[in-house]
Amino acid sequence: MKILISSVGTATSVNLIKYFKKLNDYIIGTDINPMGYTAGSMMVDKFFTVPYAVDENYISSIVEIIRNNDIELFIPVNDTEVYIVSKEIDQIPCKCIVPDTATIDLLRDKFECSQRMIKSGIDVPSILECDDMGLVRILRDKVGVGSSGISFFERGIGIKSYDKTTQFIQEKVSGEEYTVDVLSDCDGKPLYIIPRKRIEVKSGVATKVLVDDEKGIIDRVKIILETIKLPGFSNIQFIKDRVGKYWFIEINYRFSGCGAATLATCPGYLDVFKDIVLGKEINTELNHDVRWNSIVTRYYEEFVYNADIS
Repeated sequence: MKILISSVGTATSVNLIKYFKKLNDYIIGTDINPMGYTAGSMMVDKFFTVPYAVDENYISSIVEIIRNNDIELFIPVNDTEVYIVSKEIDQIPCKCIVPDTATIDLLRDKFECSQRMIKSGIDVPSILECDDMGLVRILRDKVGVGSSGISFFERGIGIKSYDKTTQFIQEKVSGEEYTVDVLSDCDGKPLYIIPRKRIEVKSGVATKVLVDDEKGIIDRVKIILETIKLPGFSNIQFIKDRVGKYWFIEINYRFSGCGAATLATCPGYLDVFKDIVLGKEINTELNHDVRWNSIVTRYYEEFVYNADIS
C-alpha cells in the first residue's frame, strides 16, 4: 500500500514508518523541516517539505502530493493536522480515517470532555468551582492539546488569578499512569483497547512500559467508546490511584507517541488497520493477538545526512 504519513520529525511518525516498512508498504513522508533534518525524512521512500498545518496552503500541498504519487492512505499525525484535515476531509482524494470535526472539538475542550465522562459514569478528578489550597491542583486551559496550557500548584500555594471563561481548576490525582492505545473501525467499533503502564519516563517521554491487561481500564474505555465514536487511531489516558480507582485524564484523537510499544506487542495491529482502510470485514475478537505482560524498552538511533550547506 502507498501511504502518506505527516510530521515525520516526530517520534510518533517514526514509529509508524518503521512498522509499516516491515509490512513492505511504500511510505511517503512530509514535514515542515527540509530533507535530512529529521530521522523520519531518511526512513521513508520519498519525502516532501510542506507548510505548517495552519498555513492556507497546507491542504492544497497535501492534495497535490496524494494525486501526484497515487497515495492510497493518508495518516495525519500531529494534533493540529488531524483537526485541519477533519475540516477539509472532502478535499482529501484518498482514504483518511479521522474523527469528525464535532468530535474533535469536544475532545479539544478538556472541560466539556470531562463533563461528558462524568455523565457516562467515568471517574474524573474533581473540577473545583474555586481554589482550594488544601489540595494539589492543576490549572488547565479549557481548550488545549496534550500537556500544553497546564500549570501545577502544590498545597498551600494559591492560584492568584485565572480566567474562568478559558481555564478551570482540577484536583491532581497521583498514581500509575496508563495510556490506552485504541484502534476502531470506521463506525467506531473497537478492535484493540490496549492499556500500557509507564514504568520509566525520561524528558517527558516514556522509555519503558508494561503492556498490561488492566480489565478495569478496558471496561471503562468500552463505555467511553459507546458515547464517543473514534474511528482509526486514538489514545486515552488514565491514572490508577493507590486504592485501585481509575481516573480519566484525556482523549487524544491520533496515534500515540509511544504507540511503538503496542505495535511491537500486537503483530496484527497494522494489518487490521489496513483491512479497515480497504473496507474488509473484520471478525477478530477484541485484542485477539496482544502479548500481554510484555515490558517494552526504547532507545535512540542515529541517522546521518550529508547536507550541502555551502
